[in-house]
Amino acid sequence: MGGNISRFIRLREASAVASIICLLAVFFLSFLTISAMAGTETGEFCPTCPDWTNLDGWLAKKDAYERAQLSSQQSGQTAGQLNGPASNIPTTAKANPQKKGYAMPELFASAASIKSDQVILDVRSMPDYLSGHIPGSRSLYWKDLQRKGILDQAQAKGAFGRAGVNESDRLLVYGDSGEGASFVFWALCYLGHKNVSLLDGGIEAILEAGVALSTNAPAPMPSNYTTHIVPWLLVTPDNLESMLELSDVRVLDARDFFEYGQSRLRKESICLSQDKLYENSKIMDASTLEDLFGRRLEKSGTAIVYGTPQAYSLFYSLRLMGYNATLLEGDWWKETKWAVSNVK
Repeated sequence: MGGNISRFIRLREASAVASIICLLAVFFLSFLTISAMAGTETGEFCPTCPDWTNLDGWLAKKDAYERAQLSSQQSGQTAGQLNGPASNIPTTAKANPQKKGYAMPELFASAASIKSDQVILDVRSMPDYLSGHIPGSRSLYWKDLQRKGILDQAQAKGAFGRAGVNESDRLLVYGDSGEGASFVFWALCYLGHKNVSLLDGGIEAILEAGVALSTNAPAPMPSNYTTHIVPWLLVTPDNLESMLELSDVRVLDARDFFEYGQSRLRKESICLSQDKLYENSKIMDASTLEDLFGRRLEKSGTAIVYGTPQAYSLFYSLRLMGYNATLLEGDWWKETKWAVSNVK
């Protein structure tokens, strides 16, 4: 009799425990359901209320919700650009950052930015100039500044004087797809001219812009052009060693990789050929150039560029991006002790 009573009591206790577990399970499921439904009373999806009973499904809905919100914000920004400020654009929406510009934009000119207060110099040959040039531009053939393929100060001074150039003039230089314009840019910097810009793309850019060319050649009044030489912008046999001893100097070879592979100035020189700097005769955008130079150079350092005539364009691109650059003209470096040759 006592055994039966004891067994009955144990059954009652087990039943009570089972009832409590069932109640807890019901409560927990109710809690999950409420959490999953939180924020959805209006039928809208709640991105901050996870559905723990179907987490994969909830994550898929959350992804779709966020994509819809982003699309809505972009549509609102476009409407705001077309129709003025939109009051329903979220305050957290950010405008696209402006494209990074050149460090020295005053050295750059496009066909649309030619100013009337500039003296425009066409550095192509005289036959090319007479066949059609920017109206009002003056002829200054770039090879008239050279003797034996390198800059000659006396020749240059005479050529600028005949073109009626004064040292205070704002100059815009352009040519064709060759190295003439960038050579004249470097030459003017070395001669101490303070205000010089280069027309990106040269005469081809002018034709693309639909500018009507002129065949009328102006007759400028000759001037007594004055130079103010900037010695450190030219590397010579006398200062090459002291330049190379600078702790922050980098040597840049502007020739193509084949020539660079045959011989170079110092083992540590870096090849930066023209195809990396220009595309279809136009200089690369600022972001591309900054990435190209920033991974190789320090802004506060000095870059020696060599490998003329390509080096003139490399010099210009470095100056445009705010780097300190100096130039070595000619091939005389091949006879120095710093020349490294791989040709046997």
